[in-house]
Amino acid sequence: MKLPLLILHLEDDPNDIELIRETIQAQGLPCNIVAVSTREDYIEKLENGSFDIILSDHSLPNFDGTSAMLIAQDRCPEIPFIFVTGSMGEEAAIDTLAKGATDYVLKHRLSRLLPAITRAAKESEVKKES
Repeated sequence: MKLPLLILHLEDDPNDIELIRETIQAQGLPCNIVAVSTREDYIEKLENGSFDIILSDHSLPNFDGTSAMLIAQDRCPEIPFIFVTGSMGEEAAIDTLAKGATDYVLKHRLSRLLPAITRAAKESEVKKES
C-alpha cells in the first residue's frame, strides 16, 4: 500500500471532519485528507485529484452520500468508497454495499475506521496490479 494515502472526505460537519482526521492520525496512518462539504466541491476534487480512498457521510444538507458514491463509480470506479456516518441504519447500509460501497463505519464506532481504510486500500492496490 502506497503511503501517504490521499483521502477525499465528504462531510458537512466541521467537528466530524476534525474528529475523523484526528482518529486516522492518532492510529498512525500517514495520509493527506481533503475535506469537502458540497456537491460542486466534491465533483471538482474528483476531477482534479488522484485519490486513494473516498470517505463520505450518508446525509448532507443539499447532497447525499449515495449520490456521491454513484458519481464516484461513474468517474473513478477504482477508488474505494467508505461511508462514515451516524445516520445509516442497517437496511440502508446493506443497500449501499449492494450498490457498490466498499464499507461503512458508524461515527460512534470510529475504531473500525482504520481497519476499513487499510483493507480497502490494499484490495484496491491488488486490483490495480492484476
